[in-house]
Amino acid sequence: MNINNTKFLIVGGASKSGTTAIYYYLKQNPAFFLPEKKELHYFSRQYLENRMAGKGDRYVCEEIPKTMGDYFGFYKDLKPEMIPVDISPSYLFYSKASHEIKTNVTNPFVVFILRNPVDKIFSQYVHLVGEGRESLPFSDALAEEGRRKEAGYSDMWLYQESGYYADSIEEYCSTLGRDKVKIFYYEEFLESPKSVLDEICELIGVPSDFDFDEVSDVNKSGAPKSQLLAKLLAPNKFTYLARRVLPKSFGRVARKIVKDFNTGRKPNLDSDLRTRLLDKYRDDIKRVEGLVGRSSGWVK
Repeated sequence: MNINNTKFLIVGGASKSGTTAIYYYLKQNPAFFLPEKKELHYFSRQYLENRMAGKGDRYVCEEIPKTMGDYFGFYKDLKPEMIPVDISPSYLFYSKASHEIKTNVTNPFVVFILRNPVDKIFSQYVHLVGEGRESLPFSDALAEEGRRKEAGYSDMWLYQESGYYADSIEEYCSTLGRDKVKIFYYEEFLESPKSVLDEICELIGVPSDFDFDEVSDVNKSGAPKSQLLAKLLAPNKFTYLARRVLPKSFGRVARKIVKDFNTGRKPNLDSDLRTRLLDKYRDDIKRVEGLVGRSSGWVK
């Protein structure tokens, strides 16, 4: 089947905002086709390739399909009645990907999940700590952000910059059309995943009466109990080679078991620092709320 002859659902959003759970929810519904590889990042590849200076960044980029043929190869088992789905968080930060999507996909629909930017960037930081990639205290990591950006670190390391959403949303709406872009808040998804999933189904034209099983605890983060084990699981030459030797399903399950075992408590964010960070985002949050058409509750 020609993948361009059907609707195409693309899900992106702020990192650590529930896109992994969305993947496992939609994978239950036979109306959707999701590749075995959870995140493809194909349409942001050209931007990611220019930002590989951070620890592990190069191996993350190595996992991305290199050509359109490689990308569509992940959908080779797509049946005519199914909606193909690409879940790649990076499409929000690299909003120029909207033009790649418009050029290469005939009928795309885009869903973004947004999270309170302060919670998001701290959770993003903890994620990199848990992988053994980030070694600095949070405040020091924020101070290093400018240098890291100049050095070519990927967006995962650009904590503060990646917390601004409004410009990206505007670019997607302008490029694809407002009717093709749907925005949810992470808090809405946590409160009622079924409602969000139903709205996604309605957006793409799939019956919204599917009974999803609960998905929980799929991508938890926290300080690692063992730094050595965390570094072994992080994107590196060892894990890159292992993914080419081990069956994908086995490797994914084994990695989750080991990662969950090695994940300790999540550290707390200093309240004064939280307030200072939130002040940086107030204007952008207001713009986001105007674009979405409802309050986020983030500034309360």
